[in-house]
Amino acid sequence: MLEFLSFAISPIEFLISLGIFAVAAGLVGALLGLGGGIFLVPVMIVLFGIDAQTAIVASLVGVIATSSGSAAGYVKEGMSDLRLAMFLEVATVIGGLVGAVVAVTLLAGRSQLLTLIFVPVVVLSAIFMYRTRAVDVRPNPPHDEWADRLNLHTRYFDAQKNEWVVYRVTGTKTGLAISGTAGIVAGLLGIGGGLFYVPGMNVLMNVPFRIASATSNFMIGVTATAGALVYLLTGHLAVGLAAPVVIGLLAGSLMGARIHRTAEATVLKRLFVPILGLAALVLLLRGLGAFP
Repeated sequence: MLEFLSFAISPIEFLISLGIFAVAAGLVGALLGLGGGIFLVPVMIVLFGIDAQTAIVASLVGVIATSSGSAAGYVKEGMSDLRLAMFLEVATVIGGLVGAVVAVTLLAGRSQLLTLIFVPVVVLSAIFMYRTRAVDVRPNPPHDEWADRLNLHTRYFDAQKNEWVVYRVTGTKTGLAISGTAGIVAGLLGIGGGLFYVPGMNVLMNVPFRIASATSNFMIGVTATAGALVYLLTGHLAVGLAAPVVIGLLAGSLMGARIHRTAEATVLKRLFVPILGLAALVLLLRGLGAFP
């Protein structure tokens, strides 16, 4: 028998319950570009009593599925900015490997210390996102030499408004720093990295929220793969746990991607702010030792 909120449940009930949570996490994760791990890892640790590192690697494997499920559609529709994603992935893959290695070596059992460092970063992201909730892109952002050389400026077709939206990318150096941070967080905590990608691209790099979230869905799969490989090599992958997580997150991500196509950008941004607030609370509680 297994436990859920201190109540004994059968393995079948465990799989069904975890699958339901995974579907919900995948839906919101794909809709906002978060991956779903920020919701699922605390659920597995707190509600199901699963070991932290086991929950993290299961979440990372699930995030790969989420990315595969939702990103494919976004790429086909031209919603993912592949050129920008490839540029940012340089830093985020390195960060993902570093985060995972640190988690299984230096901070094995003591990840609370580094977790607390990320709390103010997430809070600042929420504040910036809230202050710019009514603005999607700036028509005349600061000039960025790297963005010009790499031809990162482009446009996309907004199905909700039925018009083409042109945007100019800025803040590329800051974007690389944020991507590296996102990679470290993803590898260390198993939460995908979209928590940093989306506000970083939208608020600091002037990328439309709809494109930022779709691009984040594409990027989190690569980031999660880098971190999951480290955990896999150290024997932390529990296949029986990963299976319902992958199936649930994949199903939820496909539903989230369908809603994302016509959802209004300002509505998505308003939804993102409380999610960031919740994420900051979860990270704070974990950093203070409220759960492993």
